[in-house]
Amino acid sequence: MRELPSNVDADAVIKVGCYLDDHAKTTAVSISEALGVIRRHINGPSISDSGLEELIMESASTRHLAILLDNR
Repeated sequence: MRELPSNVDADAVIKVGCYLDDHAKTTAVSISEALGVIRRHINGPSISDSGLEELIMESASTRHLAILLDNR
């Protein structure tokens, strides 16, 4: 995984990691579902939706998980 920009909230990175670690390996990660779940656990809008999408996709690809691009 690449170096994270300094403006990315560490809490968001941790929540994305926890979400993906708990995700089933045999089903694709739904971007829209992941955004909703992770947004509920992050305090405040510390990262934009597009930034969070990018973080989810990069983290999922690092874990070799399939990604369902179903947002918007």
